[in-house]
Amino acid sequence: MIEAYMNELSKVRCLEAREEQELWRRFKDDGDVDARAKIIESYQPLVYKIVSGIKAGPEVMLDLLQEGIVGLIEAAERFDPSKGIKFTTFAPFRIRGRIINYLERNNNKDINLDDNTQAMQELLGMATNFADPTNTKKNVEKIAEDDMLLNVVLQSLNRLSEKERLVVTGIYIHDKKATDLAREMGISNSYLSRLQKKGIRRLRGMLSRMMKDMK
Repeated sequence: MIEAYMNELSKVRCLEAREEQELWRRFKDDGDVDARAKIIESYQPLVYKIVSGIKAGPEVMLDLLQEGIVGLIEAAERFDPSKGIKFTTFAPFRIRGRIINYLERNNNKDINLDDNTQAMQELLGMATNFADPTNTKKNVEKIAEDDMLLNVVLQSLNRLSEKERLVVTGIYIHDKKATDLAREMGISNSYLSRLQKKGIRRLRGMLSRMMKDMK
């Protein structure tokens, strides 16, 4: 089943920027279901990329792929192109939130999450805890399903410096290895590590202030 799915994914064509922009317009403005289907199909490789980093058996992997696709569909339905956030930044929150929810719901404690899913779990947990400090159970999927909380995180990310934002989104959202990202940005591994720590520290502060202002 996994091999068959991968074979189908290999046939998926990446959208050109203008083509994707037009598809979003048709979907959001005109309610075009064909445009919606093309967008969702084009981003299915993103779901596989996220799921493939999780160590699990074939049956669980298929379940995670299904959950991830549901998360992708939810992301497409809720995405607002006019807010200036890229779908590649918005969608992983929904996809990973759905996957984490599934694993927690089914008590799959023996499943090893990849580093980036754990990092996303930490990031989601930050906002959830600020939203409800009395919540002893870290219900991390809550933020992935809550537009208000998700927007708080995205707004906070946009307030980071350019380099901090590139590092945090690169590692926490786009599944990039720190060494690869450092080379891509033309900086040392140690400098990237400092940017990552500073970015997360600033995110914590901004999330705390924004959630207090909203109460």
